[in-house]
Amino acid sequence: MFEDIAFWVGYLTNGKHLTWYASFQFTIFAALLGGALAVVFGLTGATLKNSRFLPFRLAGSFYSAIVRGVPDVLFFLFFPLAFEQAVEWFVATQVCTVETIAAQSAPWPPCREANWFLGTWEYLLLASVSLGLVYGAFATNVIHGAMRSVPHGQLEAARAYGMSARQVLWRVHIRQMWVYALPGLSNVWMLIIKATSLLSLLQIADIVLWADRLGAPNYLPTVGLVHDDWRWRYYLVLFVFYILVTWLSERAFEAIMRRAGRGILSEANG
Repeated sequence: MFEDIAFWVGYLTNGKHLTWYASFQFTIFAALLGGALAVVFGLTGATLKNSRFLPFRLAGSFYSAIVRGVPDVLFFLFFPLAFEQAVEWFVATQVCTVETIAAQSAPWPPCREANWFLGTWEYLLLASVSLGLVYGAFATNVIHGAMRSVPHGQLEAARAYGMSARQVLWRVHIRQMWVYALPGLSNVWMLIIKATSLLSLLQIADIVLWADRLGAPNYLPTVGLVHDDWRWRYYLVLFVFYILVTWLSERAFEAIMRRAGRGILSEANG
């Protein structure tokens, strides 16, 4: 019995498992930053769609329609790669010469000096921006609908008090629309949480990649077969993790919605 306990303690605390535990921070970071950026892009897109100027309305509608129509995985792979190569192309125009280009054997980048070496956190930042861009398009429609749900009389009253169009937008319209937008934004947040499982596609050693590595059959020459295919066990841990994050998110949004709806509920009861 003690030998079994010692084995499991040693096995679950080895270097690879400690790295797996540390990789959970990548998932949490990508979800939080991606969610914050989605709200920013959603507010921007909804403001453009509500603009009085036709070019702004077209830009907001184009963003929400086009990005929502592109598969998440495709955009998730496209944006970081396109951004990386765009930076390398710009740097190449500044540092590459005819000689360095001729000496370069690989087709890209144009010269070795223009190569942009990205680490885990750089890829993680690009992944978070990708999540924000994709789900910001969904948030745009949610926020746009919420802004249209704000009673028109409140906006007219704000204008009657002498507020400018910008003051009405930021001090009244956007503040009042949150109570209508939060239920839809909670669904967008759930989608972002699920999409964090795609981080391994960008060479990020996240929880999914490590679960696959650790669960694969493990054979050591000096020990023999340590364990067979245990991937389902590691995936079960991830399943519980995502369920726990979802449950905590639901409780948090319920608390936020109760707080955001206090004034409206009291006003309706009054």
